[in-house]
Amino acid sequence: MKGLSVIIPAAVTALLTVLAVFSAIWLTGLVPDGDWADLIKAGIVIFIIGSTIVIIAWSAYFTYIVRQSIQNLKKDMAEK
Repeated sequence: MKGLSVIIPAAVTALLTVLAVFSAIWLTGLVPDGDWADLIKAGIVIFIIGSTIVIIAWSAYFTYIVRQSIQNLKKDMAEK
């Protein structure tokens, strides 16, 4: 059970990273050639990487809050 608290977040992080990479490759492939193509591609990549980092950080924070709430609830139940 102790290993699940490490394996599940690592698996979700890996999955989100793979999805971000594939979506960046796919979206940058849709950009037509032109003067602004490289800037648009860079913007897409930066947006996807930034969004992925925010999602992972929010997920870690949410998991922390839920874990603390459950521990506090268990502690309160044990005291009664």
